[in-house]
Amino acid sequence: MQFEMTATVFSCNKVTVEGNTYCSIFTGQNPVGDNAANTLGLEITKIAADPSVFDQLSSDGFKSGQSVKLIAKLKKAANGKSQPHIIGIVPGQRNQQQPDPAKKSV
Repeated sequence: MQFEMTATVFSCNKVTVEGNTYCSIFTGQNPVGDNAANTLGLEITKIAADPSVFDQLSSDGFKSGQSVKLIAKLKKAANGKSQPHIIGIVPGQRNQQQPDPAKKSV
């Protein structure tokens, strides 16, 4: 099952270890629920991704802090849970900056 999710992406890292290439995306969001009272700033999340995602972001003109539409699928995780795994990005999103919530439009 694939789905789209929009996230503020801060960085994307690709590393090769013993011939295997791994990729991770670091995203941030405003805290909600119980976490809002115990978190200052943004909640940062590390999400596993296919290595091709790094190349897609690079060729699409990625800038840190950009709001990006990601294509994900659910993968099995520990204890019978599932977690997202990024398999691609929706193309054609150049330079879409997420509005700064601290700035108010006039």
